[in-house]
Amino acid sequence: MKILIIGTGSIGQRHINSLKSLRQDLGWVLLRSRVYHDALSASLDAIVCDNVDDALAQQPDLAVIASPSSLHIEVLPKLLDAGIALYIEKPVVTNRAQLAQLIEAANRHRGKAPTLVGCNLRFLPALAQMRQRLLETDMGAIVRGDFQAGQWLPDWRPASDYRKSYSASHALGGGVMLDLIHEVDAARWLLGEFDSVKAFSGKLSSLEIETEDVACIAMRARQGTLATVSVDYISRQPLRRYLVVTESGTLVCDLIGKTLHLTQAGGRQLLLTNDPADFDVAATYPSAMAELLSALDTNRETSQPLTEGIASLDLLLRAREACRNP
Repeated sequence: MKILIIGTGSIGQRHINSLKSLRQDLGWVLLRSRVYHDALSASLDAIVCDNVDDALAQQPDLAVIASPSSLHIEVLPKLLDAGIALYIEKPVVTNRAQLAQLIEAANRHRGKAPTLVGCNLRFLPALAQMRQRLLETDMGAIVRGDFQAGQWLPDWRPASDYRKSYSASHALGGGVMLDLIHEVDAARWLLGEFDSVKAFSGKLSSLEIETEDVACIAMRARQGTLATVSVDYISRQPLRRYLVVTESGTLVCDLIGKTLHLTQAGGRQLLLTNDPADFDVAATYPSAMAELLSALDTNRETSQPLTEGIASLDLLLRAREACRNP
């Protein structure tokens, strides 16, 4: 099997390691801005190309798109037209114009090969257990959800200068709303599709960035369920906490504290899991890649295809548009 890697930064290398742990005898093609070899390409015995046509001429079976999201549209249409399996990092693109191009290409690609979008928190066992609970009829009506995430941006990638990161740049598709699309995606996955969206965002901190560092989104689902998403680059104590209120109880998944609780009538609290393995985000990367490889082997689609990434991005872009037109 031959793998094309587009973007060999930290996330691209993480996906390379996942693939190496799952399959032997892989061939590698690296797409870079220019042809050069380094320790990574040497260790993989990789072919290095500087344009997507040359890369596709190597006939890869699967491509991993891990470049900055603002650059995805430069390669996605040709990759989709080539009909190869795709792992696409989130968000799939960064604006409406790019999304329109992507949808057109995705419609041509439909059914040719499996795709998977890297909103990898769906592969957390704790979150899957939360979703399963919500699907059970004895939980009653789902009333509301609250999805919170935040972390001090300089602590996010301590080995690099946050001021030079894509998070800090409009041009590279940064900003906390796109960066933390996981929370919007989780809201869709747990609660369903949303018809109405209101939102506010701003640059309120002293961080040296040009993008928004805080956002609050309010949404109403088709069946009436209400949801809020609150994200920021400011929280000095990392936060990722999802709460869903139903008629029969309240589910709280604390991804940082590594607990999933169900609180029922009378304050009775059930600990559903505090197993660290159920909250291991690092393990979600090989889990997601394993599903894509299995889908490729069996000629089926994944549980999180490109259409899901498009739907989550569309919802997020609606929220960004609401910020400009409150």
